[in-house]
Amino acid sequence: MIKVFAGIGAWGVPDVSPPCLKLLTYLKMANIPCDVRPGDPRKGPTKKIPYLVDEDGTCIGDSGFIIEHLKKKHGDPLDGRLSVSEHATGHLVRRTAEDSLYWAAVHSRWLTDEGADAMREVFAPRLPPVVGGLVWNLIKGGARKNAWGQGIGRHSRDNAIAIGKADLDALSVTLGSSRYLFGDEPTSYDACLYAIVANVTKFPVNNRLTDYARSFENLVAFCDRIEARYWKDSPPAPAKTAATVEAAASP
Repeated sequence: MIKVFAGIGAWGVPDVSPPCLKLLTYLKMANIPCDVRPGDPRKGPTKKIPYLVDEDGTCIGDSGFIIEHLKKKHGDPLDGRLSVSEHATGHLVRRTAEDSLYWAAVHSRWLTDEGADAMREVFAPRLPPVVGGLVWNLIKGGARKNAWGQGIGRHSRDNAIAIGKADLDALSVTLGSSRYLFGDEPTSYDACLYAIVANVTKFPVNNRLTDYARSFENLVAFCDRIEARYWKDSPPAPAKTAATVEAAASP
């Protein structure tokens, strides 16, 4: 059985890492059995989670490349029916969610005091004793450094929220009144959209981004639909050990 190394579940979200949640949801949608374990970023090929170890020992990082690997190995029951045009739309949805809305959420989580406090509550039980405060500062500092390098950290809070709102507008219009992005059955693009939007709407800090996301009835219903179908009777992703949390602080 393949092994998937993922993150932490909290706030009613199976994994607070959108890339991890995307992969885990895809595996459920495609009905691919796996052994989910706490992820140590130091052991992944990209030094991030999620990563997958296949039965033959092959280790693959990045949720997108993992999904492509799984499609080649197990077939493509979700996306194989899509047209070239639909794939193009799905690609745009994925890029909007992963490369833009994701970072607006990072700004909300890590670059505000209330957001960082909420994140600390997730990590606190898993921080090592004695040096837990130091490790936490490294984790928070690393997240803020990444946000600065990507560019979202250079923006004011108002501008970061404006970016996120524009993404939510576009994603809501694209989904429209459909059950899923491309009809009555989900695709890998739905796994991606769910992973980002659920992590925004369920973030336990009421702010202008989370409030705005929750105002879209179709996006909220979409997330509820996926959770009822794939996550209702499933345990959340495993919590990281203290050692793994410490590893997450590494550059």
